[in-house]
Formats: sequence, C-alpha cells, structure tokens
Amino acid sequence: MPPEGCDCIEDRLVTFKGLRILGLGGSYRYSPGEHQYTERQMRWRIAKQKPKLWMKGGVDLLVTHAPAYKLGDGEDLCHRGFESFVSFLDHYRPSYMLHGHQHLNYGRNERVRQYKDTTLINGFGYYLLHI
Repeated sequence: MPPEGCDCIEDRLVTFKGLRILGLGGSYRYSPGEHQYTERQMRWRIAKQKPKLWMKGGVDLLVTHAPAYKLGDGEDLCHRGFESFVSFLDHYRPSYMLHGHQHLNYGRNERVRQYKDTTLINGFGYYLLHI
C-alpha cells in the first residue's frame, strides 16, 4: 500500500504550484530483479516523456533514484549512474536534480554539486530544498 498524502511521480511529469517535476526511479541493472534498468531501457523511459516535456515547456525538477553518470555516482556497477541522465540534463537543463541511492555514510560526502545549469542534490536521509 503506498504512503498516504502523496502522489506517485514514477514515469510522470506533474506540475505542483507551477513547478514541473519528472520522476524516474530505479537503478542501473546489476543483478536480476525489479526496478533495475539497462542504459537502453532508461533512454526509452525518457524518450516516452518527450511529448509531455514539450507540451509543458520542459521540467524544473528531475527526481530520480540513481544519480547521473560521473556526477555523484559510485565506481561499482550497483551504484553506477545513468549516462542518459547526463544527456537529459544537457538537453532540458532543469534547475534541480534530486537523486538517492548514494549513501553519504559510505564515504560519499558531496551532497550538492553543480552541473551546468542544474544543481544536483543527493537526497540521502533527507534534504530540505527551498524553491
């Protein structure tokens, strides 16, 4: 049963109080199981959002489980980020990307970083973002 008081944004572009938010969950495929995707599968999930992104005029906040490749990800396959997220950031230039999957208590201590026009935030534990 999903948590009460919230909406699932998985594979959806929603607008809340004028903020355009896109949700893409899942991690890089490293073993059999659910919620793991190959690079090709993630590119396809993003491609399916293009009509909505065009109609809404883009996106302000990208919310993902995994980080973008080489932008806060890990060295091992389990914690690898998606290259397709980097392409997404280059093309759509959202103001923010909020991701998880990288536990800061495992030596990954950079919570906030900048990539071009996008502020990338590792939401491990919690993070208050004032917009």
